[in-house]
Amino acid sequence: MIFRIEASCAIILHIYLMEAGAARMINAQTRLCLLLGNPVKHSLSPTMHNSGFKALSLNYAYLAAHVEEKRIGAAVEALRALSIAGANVTSPFKDAVIPFLDSVSAEAETIRSVNTIINREGSLHGLTTDGPGFCRSLKQAVSGYKIEQPCMIIGAGGAARAVAYSLAREGAGEMYITNRSRGKAESLAGLIRSQTQLKLCTAVPLDAEALLPLLPHCRLFVYSLPTDHREFIEALAESGIPFGDSLLFDLRYSPAESAVMKSFSQSGGKAFNGLGMLFWQAVIAFEEFTGQKAPLAAMRKAVEL
Repeated sequence: MIFRIEASCAIILHIYLMEAGAARMINAQTRLCLLLGNPVKHSLSPTMHNSGFKALSLNYAYLAAHVEEKRIGAAVEALRALSIAGANVTSPFKDAVIPFLDSVSAEAETIRSVNTIINREGSLHGLTTDGPGFCRSLKQAVSGYKIEQPCMIIGAGGAARAVAYSLAREGAGEMYITNRSRGKAESLAGLIRSQTQLKLCTAVPLDAEALLPLLPHCRLFVYSLPTDHREFIEALAESGIPFGDSLLFDLRYSPAESAVMKSFSQSGGKAFNGLGMLFWQAVIAFEEFTGQKAPLAAMRKAVEL
């Protein structure tokens, strides 16, 4: 198979979504939305979107599709062939889907990252809701946060690019980007300097020696690596500074508290996982899929946010 849909029943049979103890039957008029990624079994996106559809009595269904890495083009084309309403895109395909789309938003083109695809009568349009979703989660979590304060982005993948770009567009005054690959960090820093008003954007090595002088200077840390990086955790521990007025957002939401978050909290800072960003980027995508205002309370309750 090109890709498989992670559901308890095959789509060609009767499909039921079990929500709050009640079954909702999918019929011939149901519009389908997908999550394209690898892996996807851990995702909370189907729970959020299906809860939103139910709350508004919309005849939509959202399922997670595990896509083989060499078949992403065929999976995107299937959206068009099967008249799928839209899709979210997660790792590792946020850049890979772009060549198969008919159009992309200016922001998605700039940062080379698409996490939402809308099917407009057979024409596939890509956009990114990651950056705006992060900024909404930041404002929600910390009322009155001063966006112009120095920040550090740890990672340079699709989510990191989206967040860095949005923070720069929102008015960040100074930014440091660190990544396991120095070249990717340099590339992202160059993109931010050339495509936004933020000129104080610097790439730094992801090692304790380079990070230690910068840790007390930054007030916001955005961690977007897929694993807990030993040297970053060691730098936090070795810094010996109180992070009392500093924030760290780990864009992962499982586990609820990562080793990076725990180390930052133990140093006095306030750490958040990525559930807030996941929620807000899903809200934006939901409204793109349906043209309806997202039911925030229902979607929030679905993921216990």
